[in-house]
Amino acid sequence: MSKKSKFQRLRWSATGLLLGLVFFALPASAAWNDTYQGYATYTGSGYSGGAVLLDPIPANMKITALNPYQLNYNGVKAALAGAYLEVQGPKGKTVVYVTDLYPEGASGALDLSPNAFNQIGDPQAGKIDISWKVVKAPIEGNVSYRIKEGSSQWWAAIQVRHHKYPVLKFEVKQKDGTWLNLEKQDYNHFLGTGLGKEALSIQITDIRGQVLYDTIPALPNDGSGGAYIVPGNVQFPD
Repeated sequence: MSKKSKFQRLRWSATGLLLGLVFFALPASAAWNDTYQGYATYTGSGYSGGAVLLDPIPANMKITALNPYQLNYNGVKAALAGAYLEVQGPKGKTVVYVTDLYPEGASGALDLSPNAFNQIGDPQAGKIDISWKVVKAPIEGNVSYRIKEGSSQWWAAIQVRHHKYPVLKFEVKQKDGTWLNLEKQDYNHFLGTGLGKEALSIQITDIRGQVLYDTIPALPNDGSGGAYIVPGNVQFPD
């Protein structure tokens, strides 16, 4: 073998290795509206005391717990909390509201309320194959905000509710014009400290990248109060 041929082979090998490393380092992430394949079980829980704190939930609502892989979509804790999912089963389709974590569920798995499971599968089976995707919430009106018990000008946990699509980001405008990002917690609230005594100018971003601007009245002076709901003034577009 000539020196030139040997050099070319080494160069091609090195190029292939480099490309392989690039593709390995940049895995494709799931799109927000991808269809997931998995299985469904059913349970009577999730109407109160769910991991993502969405109480109160009507007793006749079709709900689900969601596995941790998709609940924490794109590395955001509780990203799909409060999402609506269209679920296809052996008998048909239904739409369910995400109210809880399904901790032992595999990727794609749902733990449905019985009224949802029975609509798409045989309850005698106990476990069925499904596919599902995130869809627009069947709601009207503006978003709202739950201010968690114990919140104050010093420490506050704020949850976004009644949104057409899941909310992944919550930012508060600072006096210097910059935006402070509040990290989302496992319990489906955005956590901030030292937010002050004045009304909060905020921007929230949904799973599609749509941004809303809104204002929340000043937080309590101290953390002695209970949780309360603040009506919002905006809603995400369809």
